[in-house]
Amino acid sequence: MTFTITRIHEEDESFQQFLTTRLREYNNVHSIHHREIREANVPVIQLKIEQEGHVIAGLYGSVYWGWFDLDRLWVDADFHGQGIGSQLIGEGEALAKSLGAARVKLTTFSFQAKTFYEKFGYTVAGVLPDYPPGSDYYMMMKGL
Repeated sequence: MTFTITRIHEEDESFQQFLTTRLREYNNVHSIHHREIREANVPVIQLKIEQEGHVIAGLYGSVYWGWFDLDRLWVDADFHGQGIGSQLIGEGEALAKSLGAARVKLTTFSFQAKTFYEKFGYTVAGVLPDYPPGSDYYMMMKGL
């Protein structure tokens, strides 16, 4: 049997969607959790802090499979060190727990907030060294 590999030079959204569909079909057959989550109404947690009508911090994540997937946490640099991130983490975790989460997962780079998360009990579950070059990429987790 002969196969041909073709390099696609231009970004092709329809090809990307084709691959996504095929992967989802495979996952649906092999994981009841994947199959059920596609039909579920996944709760999201969105928090923002404003000052004088301007957003100075925010948090976004979703709760599924008993986990809070903390996807984004941002605090304007002018407000670092004032406890804003701590407030967002605390409120986000409390909301996630009320929605059934028993654990939290997140990712961060070494130049971002690894030590900040460690202060709240997060531990490193995995690391990609030198990604991007000169930095490390961490997956972190915590029980609620």
